[in-house]
Amino acid sequence: MARVTFVPQFASFNTPAPAANKAFATTRIGQDRVSHKVLVEAMHFDQASKSIKVFCSDGNLRECRVERLESAEAGRALWRQLQSVGSKKQEVSFKAAGGFSPDKWFYTVE
Repeated sequence: MARVTFVPQFASFNTPAPAANKAFATTRIGQDRVSHKVLVEAMHFDQASKSIKVFCSDGNLRECRVERLESAEAGRALWRQLQSVGSKKQEVSFKAAGGFSPDKWFYTVE
């Protein structure tokens, strides 16, 4: 009996890799998602998970894994930005990479 290998016509093995998000390392290829505007109620740095955790006015606890940012300085800048926004009681939107929920994860704020 002959063995036949079938490759569908629509299969393409030369697909280019999606453009990687330089600001945050993730293996997911979805587009960035942005939350609605909220106030920063409280925040802290969690040593165990190496992440910035922010409690917001909508009741969500959002998290940024600092080691996945482009640099440690980017993490420090994000921390300073969140402190400034929180102390001024300004509304801010959180941005999540790779199609993750911005109600749980973020890598920057707008």
